[in-house]
Amino acid sequence: MKKSFLAAAFTLGVTLQPAQGQDLTAAQMHARLGTEAAQDQYSGYASLCDLEAHIRNVNVPRLRKPAGANQSERRPKNGNRPQRIDIPATQVFDNLWFLGTASVTAWLYGSEDGYVLIDGLTTDAEAQKYVIEGMQAAGLSPSAITAILVSHGHGDHYGGADYLAKTLGVDILMSQEDWDLVATLGEHPRFGPPPVDGGTVADGEILRFGSSEMSIHLTPGHTPGTISPIFKVYDGDRQHAAMLWGGTGFNFGPDVEIFQTYAASAQKMRRVAQDSGVDVFLSGHPRRDGTVERMSQLASRVDGTAHPFVRGEGGYALFDVLEHCALAQAERFLAQSAKQ
Repeated sequence: MKKSFLAAAFTLGVTLQPAQGQDLTAAQMHARLGTEAAQDQYSGYASLCDLEAHIRNVNVPRLRKPAGANQSERRPKNGNRPQRIDIPATQVFDNLWFLGTASVTAWLYGSEDGYVLIDGLTTDAEAQKYVIEGMQAAGLSPSAITAILVSHGHGDHYGGADYLAKTLGVDILMSQEDWDLVATLGEHPRFGPPPVDGGTVADGEILRFGSSEMSIHLTPGHTPGTISPIFKVYDGDRQHAAMLWGGTGFNFGPDVEIFQTYAASAQKMRRVAQDSGVDVFLSGHPRRDGTVERMSQLASRVDGTAHPFVRGEGGYALFDVLEHCALAQAERFLAQSAKQ
């Protein structure tokens, strides 16, 4: 049973501020639709609809704190940073592996005749531990990786990519827009250095490697050139189509046009996903889509029962969440600018 709008918002920790005795504003209406869409399968995305959230911008060079700055004045980020949880390499489908932590994922797609690694984790040390050593512990060959596809130009996804590229002798692939972005960001103390060279992929391009392939789709918003690929996955003799939403958070500043672009990307990918028969919806951040919980369900799955990562038609609620939360924030900042 679905909860009421206000009950759902309270449960998901989203601030909507409906005006008592008055009609909802455009921002509140979109937030309502986004929050309701998040209830059943996508509670990890519901915070995108929070109309009091601080929207920072990480798509600009990081400003260093002056020496002697009062560290207590720094804004806390989502409370205390969670303790890192080690997760062994996990086979999610016959041709798809989870490599990473409870915070960030590198998805390994393909087979021993050729893999593409989607994202490079946060640092060189993480890349070594969770990709190289993780694959070896699972009986997989890191040398079978043919390329590293970086979904978008943020350090938690490219931080270990250059290390892996050099270690394995393969290319890093990004959209041109995000190659341009990372060239401006500089180094960050939490992440490995931005990659400086590699290959470029374009919207609609098909990557082929070994006996596998994936289609590239640009979904600008989170960054100017975020990539959301689609690819086939196998569960025994059952074939499914998977989509990775390449970049989620609203961390590009209170820019109305970018929020509208983000919403348009969600609309586009709904159409592309439907045309491709997508029924598996993935994230690069396990806490967003419940990856860790679904892997736990997978470990105890009984033969012949439903695969926990196959969401079917219900999975398309993701696009409602993404679109309406982005439009909610756009309307929020439009209203604020109108008052100035």
